[in-house]
Amino acid sequence: MTNFRDISITELAGIVAEHLAECGIEVVLVGGLAVEIYTENLYLTKDIDMVNTNYQPTAKLHAAMELLGFYKQGRVYVNDSTAICVEFPSAPLSVGDELVKSTTKVLVNGRHIPILTIQDIVKDRLSAFIHWRDNQSLVQATALLIKNQLSPEKFKAFFDREGGNYALLLKLHRVSAEHQYQTMKEIEQALSEILIKQL
Repeated sequence: MTNFRDISITELAGIVAEHLAECGIEVVLVGGLAVEIYTENLYLTKDIDMVNTNYQPTAKLHAAMELLGFYKQGRVYVNDSTAICVEFPSAPLSVGDELVKSTTKVLVNGRHIPILTIQDIVKDRLSAFIHWRDNQSLVQATALLIKNQLSPEKFKAFFDREGGNYALLLKLHRVSAEHQYQTMKEIEQALSEILIKQL
């Protein structure tokens, strides 16, 4: 199959992951699509990020993607039948300064997708906030916590090791939970209001 015009991004991720596994390439889904899956579509993305965890050569990955009709364009693989692109961030699989020790699989549209655990995708988003000052990543982390009923306290040690502003996460989580925010936009607005008050 090389025409993915009517295929959803999660279904395409499953197709790519299973195809690569058949080619001897092990991948784990990371990034925005992992957030989308764990927040049940509160966050939407147009790209698939997968880490090649068994370090197969680029040429092998390139050949496998070509079989699906994808070709390399800059850092990403594209297919003319879809606006969805696929990127393979560099291994090793890590969040912040921590190597990922275990992953899981989710079943989407009858296909198994290897993916970071919910705890590691939260850490990934927190790391982006801490190191790149990416407020959108803090919003995503908060949505992940709320949607999956995780306590921010579970990530305090990670915040301390990475050097982040844990109090901001705690406040954003508290405000979002109290108001029962259900969308990224609501959480983003809450963060803006908190940051304005801190000026």
